[in-house]
Amino acid sequence: MKMNETTQVAPCGINCGDCEVFLAKDDPIMRDRLLAGGFKEEKLPCPGCRMSKGKCVVIEATCETYTCITGRGFKFCFECPEFPCSKLNPAADRATVLPHNTKVFNLCFIQRHGLAKFLSKASEIKRRYYIGKMEIGRGPLLK
Repeated sequence: MKMNETTQVAPCGINCGDCEVFLAKDDPIMRDRLLAGGFKEEKLPCPGCRMSKGKCVVIEATCETYTCITGRGFKFCFECPEFPCSKLNPAADRATVLPHNTKVFNLCFIQRHGLAKFLSKASEIKRRYYIGKMEIGRGPLLK
């Protein structure tokens, strides 16, 4: 399977194309940092959730969300009548280092604006999440 827009974004809305474990393919420094952090060399780079059929190198198992949504015949979780479900529920745990809390926002953005527009805005969305300063009523702003 060749990498394209659809294969870059996991069914849950995570942008695999912007994940450090995926990007390690083109960045030796990032690859070395991941190896030093405990990733096994044979697991790098990760091809992305869709390319690996949900076999996630980060959790070293098959992703339950991937299995659920593909088993139901959908490409994205927002297509499911049960969206959003508990698998997409945000959690404060590791919110400063993992993008898991962006899933529902990403999925809603893709549903409303399309995958191409999401990919063009994904970098900004990620920056707003990690470095944006929250202003009540205005959301995370980049200063």
